[in-house]
Amino acid sequence: MNQSSETKFLQGVEICKSLTGIKSKPTHLTFQAIELFCQVAEVPADLLLLLQTHAVESQEAFQAVYEYGTSADNWRVDCELGFGIKDHCSILAFFLNPHTQDFKFFTGNFKTPEMICELLKDWKGVDLTFLLDDIAAVILVRTSVT
Repeated sequence: MNQSSETKFLQGVEICKSLTGIKSKPTHLTFQAIELFCQVAEVPADLLLLLQTHAVESQEAFQAVYEYGTSADNWRVDCELGFGIKDHCSILAFFLNPHTQDFKFFTGNFKTPEMICELLKDWKGVDLTFLLDDIAAVILVRTSVT
């Protein structure tokens, strides 16, 4: 894993944590965090390693996303991804929890992690579907490579 991936991951985490200060207001920060996590997830094992390495910060970020997602309306975000704030929060919750598979969905647009994986693959070419099948194998592959 390179330093850039960790920097982007931590920037995404900090953006998520900052959502606690803007509850019930629309923001583009959710999209910025999604873009950062997509860049990190180009190497899915790096995402898992960073989630493990920064477990406390990741869960703080998840909690902030959860609180924001449950307090916000589904304001549409004017960005290349589209969708609304609650949809963005569902995607962020997915990025912050593939290792635990404790997924939270805030709207009906995304009802399963598979739907989010399909969106990410179509939009950014990031395929995370195998994370849903066998997390242990992914971690094993990553640790044997490093």
